[in-house]
Amino acid sequence: MISRILSEKIKYDGSQIAPLWAYSMGIKGDSMVIFHGPMDVTFDNMKDLEDEKAGKTIMGDDVVHIIVERFDSPASMRLAYYMQRLLIVCIRDALMRQGIQTTRNGDDLYVDDGKLTVSIATAGVTSEKIHCGINITTVGTPAEVRTASLEELGITDWKPLAWEIAETFINEIEDIEGDIVKTRSL
Repeated sequence: MISRILSEKIKYDGSQIAPLWAYSMGIKGDSMVIFHGPMDVTFDNMKDLEDEKAGKTIMGDDVVHIIVERFDSPASMRLAYYMQRLLIVCIRDALMRQGIQTTRNGDDLYVDDGKLTVSIATAGVTSEKIHCGINITTVGTPAEVRTASLEELGITDWKPLAWEIAETFINEIEDIEGDIVKTRSL
């Protein structure tokens, strides 16, 4: 799996979860692309039907965005959600190593009762996709949701954390792949 951290700010509007988004930037194959910037998911790009029906807004002025794409044929929505949970656990572990205690509730991380992350998983014809956003600031987040941020936790530079998350997640994926190729089937 290839990991890249992009230095330029990119606004996440949900279109980046489309198949082959990383390929459009020259990143071919299984990938984890991390960048930061504002988030404002449009209803056209919203994948969670419950959020769409409820008219929820998914916004923030500055967010770390993690986009994972893994190619599989056929792709599996179930596997996408399993990988999403693994990613969330890897983020929790990276934060824990920095002395930050979070609570996981499904595919979200909380600090006390403030929501630190947003996340969605989906699958297309040939790949599973995940987006996870980690609030850098609480500015611009929906007023009806109590949020937490990396700034509040004393993390002023998101890139070292991003590298640690990428390394942790990719090591887990490679370890799983290694187990698959050494295990005799039933």
